[in-house]
Amino acid sequence: MKKIHELFPLIIYQGSLDCHKEFKENNIESLKKYWFNGYEHESPEASSNIFAHLNRDYSLFFKSLRKVFDEYFDALNIKYGRLSYHICKSWVVYHRDDTTPPMAPHNHNEANISFVYYLNTDETSDLFVAMQTENRNEVCKGFFDTADVHNIMSKFNRYNCNNYTITPIEGSVIVMPTETFHKTIKKTPRSNERIAIAGDVRVTLKPEHFRHHQGCTHPSQWLEI
Repeated sequence: MKKIHELFPLIIYQGSLDCHKEFKENNIESLKKYWFNGYEHESPEASSNIFAHLNRDYSLFFKSLRKVFDEYFDALNIKYGRLSYHICKSWVVYHRDDTTPPMAPHNHNEANISFVYYLNTDETSDLFVAMQTENRNEVCKGFFDTADVHNIMSKFNRYNCNNYTITPIEGSVIVMPTETFHKTIKKTPRSNERIAIAGDVRVTLKPEHFRHHQGCTHPSQWLEI
């Protein structure tokens, strides 16, 4: 008998945004002022441009994210109708030309899920890469390393790989756990601007569902002291 039990897989959801065309036509230029330059600023917070979600001109987009978040939790069999989503931070990741460096490996904090919305991309846009910093299947250190000549591993599969690439399809949204390490990689010379909106989201129960011990109560039921 041979059977592989796949335990604890991470899922990253990629869905489409219904308002993409309208939102892009109306806001592509103004959004560039929210650009977070990861190589001039240590973090989006340091750039001061982390509150795009408070701009009323962008309310159509942020309200439309609800459907994508619902689809993500539906894949996990979570009763998403009992949840509220709170955008904590949002900023623009903008590769203006072929000289802008790819985004270095990082993760986010202070939230539950993070998203990346691809406002403007083409076939030359940098790929999104989800990463794991520790692979629990690497029982002998170095087994999953690769070299030009001498390799003990014959090929990559879902059990031994530490990186997974996702194509940045325009109009799509990626949703992932906030602690997921990720980066971008440049595979070909860029021929166009790559503009994306990234953000962090806290997930709570709706006020009327406070009896659930699973999850966090709604902010309206908190006390600031």
